[in-house]
Amino acid sequence: MDAFINSLLDRLLEDVWFELTFLLAVALVAAFLFTRFGQPKVIGYIVIGVVIGPSVLSIIGGADGAGLPESIMMLAEMGAIILLFMIGLECDLKEIYTRKSIIIALGGVVVPWVAGFGTAMLFGYDVEAVFIGATLVATSVAVTASVIAELGLIGTPVAYAIVGAAVVDDILGMVVLGISKSLGSGEFDMIGISILVVAAVLFVVLGAWIGSKFLAKLVFNVQISGYRRKMPMSGFILVLAIAFMYAFIAEAIQISAIVGAFVAGTAFSGSALRDGFRKGTQYLEALLVPLFFVSLGTAVDLGSMWDMILFSVVLTAVAFASKIIGCAIPAYYAGMKKWDAISVGVGMTPRLEIAFIIAYYGLTKGLIGVDVYSVVVFMGLATALLAPPILKRTLKRGGHKPTGI
Repeated sequence: MDAFINSLLDRLLEDVWFELTFLLAVALVAAFLFTRFGQPKVIGYIVIGVVIGPSVLSIIGGADGAGLPESIMMLAEMGAIILLFMIGLECDLKEIYTRKSIIIALGGVVVPWVAGFGTAMLFGYDVEAVFIGATLVATSVAVTASVIAELGLIGTPVAYAIVGAAVVDDILGMVVLGISKSLGSGEFDMIGISILVVAAVLFVVLGAWIGSKFLAKLVFNVQISGYRRKMPMSGFILVLAIAFMYAFIAEAIQISAIVGAFVAGTAFSGSALRDGFRKGTQYLEALLVPLFFVSLGTAVDLGSMWDMILFSVVLTAVAFASKIIGCAIPAYYAGMKKWDAISVGVGMTPRLEIAFIIAYYGLTKGLIGVDVYSVVVFMGLATALLAPPILKRTLKRGGHKPTGI
């Protein structure tokens, strides 16, 4: 009987439509459970992904999401792009790209990189220490932005500081990856790294400017023309195409695709059609964003890092402390109140997608082993799970009243 049930379950999970149904169903259950206890639903999505993945029940998933069909992984990636585009729609360009954001991001890059490198060296790592330090650099914009939106704090100075710094931080994280590649291979390609930095800055500046000055007008005209032809979704379809185009360009110049989506969102934040775009993306978010976070959980195999538990715990603690120190102190001296500055530091602690990209590159190039990769995955998951409830508490201490949960 057990063999029959297992065989039936295996056949069902090989069908992409059943797998999609299953993932959405468990995500919904997790969201209800975690919000019932006052926790952001993004935590529930990640936790349920870990539970159904190889770490616990082994129902679905595997290393690097190998157990998920490519079609579902694509939907999950679209979820991250839609989420960051939607967050960008809510952000004022002048409030996001500020000197304060850059200062906070720089502190959040230098301190964690040095701390991670030093910690790895103390545990006996050599070349691997370069990549371990690099994985501590980039904040997970997707996790941070999702929590801020869920708490109903988009548009506040703290949210602007966190999201702005996180985006700059993500760009710098890809620069750090370029440096780590050079150091890991025994060479230092200063020209290549300089090109990456210039390309990233030009993309953010020109992307936002061209989008707000020219593409926004084009979308508006298409929307008006669409109404006349009884095609009321014309503008929304075009703006989504532009968001995906920005994501493509960002990936092409070795920045995260989600940064491109965020830049596209900020470009249309001043559009007269913003409310309509917001409503449209909310429906897509409800379907795709849970898939993104659940897929992150299913990619985790905690069983492979138990022999490295001490290093895992120490690295996670260093990741938390270094990011808070590296971001909160610059934020405080940039004029923010104490608890607001601490909230910025806490909001910058989650590491997921960029950390995994850096670690996976090191793994595939033979520069780190599976054990180190598993430690990085543990660190990323732990910071993503711990940051949201702590952020909620520090925001309350700062006098903010989260409304989302």
